[in-house]
Amino acid sequence: MSFREHDPNQSTFAWMNYRAILKNDHPACVINDIVDYVGTDEIEATYNKVGNPAYHPRMMVKILIYGDYQGYYGGRPLYNNFKTDLGLRYLTADKFPDHRTINEFRIKFKNEFADIFTKVVIICVNLGLVAFENLAIDSQKIKANANLFQNKNIKGIGREMEKIKAQIIQIQEQEANTTVIPQQLQRKHATLEHRDRKIQDALKILKEAGGEASNDIRYNLTDPESKVMTDKTGAKHPDYLCHNAVDDKCQVITGIKVTNIPTDAGQLMPLKEESKKNTGRPHKNTEADCGYSTAGEYRRMAADTETQYYVPDRTMRCSKNDPYSKWNFIYSREDDAFFCSQARPLYLKRIGKDQFGEEYFVYESEDCSGCPVRDLCLKKMKVKEGDGGEESPPSNCQNRTITIYSEDELKRAMREKLDSEEGKKIYQRRMSTVELVHGDMQLNRGFTQFHLRGLDKVTVEYVLLVIAHNIRKIILHGFHAFQQFIHGGQSTPVPS
Repeated sequence: MSFREHDPNQSTFAWMNYRAILKNDHPACVINDIVDYVGTDEIEATYNKVGNPAYHPRMMVKILIYGDYQGYYGGRPLYNNFKTDLGLRYLTADKFPDHRTINEFRIKFKNEFADIFTKVVIICVNLGLVAFENLAIDSQKIKANANLFQNKNIKGIGREMEKIKAQIIQIQEQEANTTVIPQQLQRKHATLEHRDRKIQDALKILKEAGGEASNDIRYNLTDPESKVMTDKTGAKHPDYLCHNAVDDKCQVITGIKVTNIPTDAGQLMPLKEESKKNTGRPHKNTEADCGYSTAGEYRRMAADTETQYYVPDRTMRCSKNDPYSKWNFIYSREDDAFFCSQARPLYLKRIGKDQFGEEYFVYESEDCSGCPVRDLCLKKMKVKEGDGGEESPPSNCQNRTITIYSEDELKRAMREKLDSEEGKKIYQRRMSTVELVHGDMQLNRGFTQFHLRGLDKVTVEYVLLVIAHNIRKIILHGFHAFQQFIHGGQSTPVPS
């Protein structure tokens, strides 16, 4: 049998049109069209016309978004994949920048990338990928580029300073005993001095934050702006908390916020407003988990008539079938008293304010002696005051007390709304919306850790990831509409 000639080492001359090979539905082509459409005028205006010509900002934006789409997170992975990825060769026209140039560009234009994210969201709205029915809000912890063991308090900083000083003295003795100082020794000396200055700065910050009075106040020498957070498995890492507002039709992310605060407290309204600002209008329903239900939040939700909120309080599920929970005590307006499961009345004892300045009313039973469930019932008083739970009683308390906040009526109304058939259907949409996005980012796209350090830099990194996510939704759910939008003359101008 004869075979066709095969020589992989043979040189060939080929004329190539990258776009013709890739086709219009390739991610590189879609990203190219979107960036050309939204433009980079704000970035271009910052360049000086004098000097060596720079790489075009549009090209730089395109390859950064494409890198996050493909999982090339950072300048070096992009540079390493340039020769083998036809999409990168198309976007750069075979003129690829150095990895340092890419990284510097990404860090420099934080606000401009946020503006591009908003414009991509508006494109998704114009393509019909955002239904404005249900907005799901949740957060995910992403590991910081930091070492947990570099998280030190005042005592740890002191030990590190002594260790470095001893090493510097040792090197100085070596330098004194030689006429020609080796370059390796010089570099080590410079590194230690830099480390010493860094630790001196950390010590100053810790003292200003009250670190001398508490060993719990710590500073991470690798990434000072990261915070140690506990994940679902109980493991602790230096992390950042990334909040997402996601529309439930195609899982388009309409609002984001990256923080170094370990809790969701106080982020519900800012995320809802961010989504409204980016899309131009509010959603009909907004769902979030109990982490967003902080003190005063239910009054703010009740005052906001733009959307219907579906946010459970922290004790909703565990107290539902608990006869000793205050939520199952029956209130008599006529007697101004609560009746427990044993039909014993609790009358108003005193009025006070908690650590957040929230007014509360303490109701106490007149006599719990002889009650068959007294011991079980009194255990419910050990929840911390100010957490929306019961009053923490004095050690000699013999009768059951409950703490009622003015916000509790709003919580009770929210519970009834969530327990209704319609409420259950709406709230269930949250898990199949925002949780899907988190799983896709971390498991499918492999984004489990930031590569940059500092809150501003990781925010840029996350914005690029979210832009790539939304472009993926355009390709999956609206490519034909996108073609008409970009090339068919039916596009709606994107506001600058």
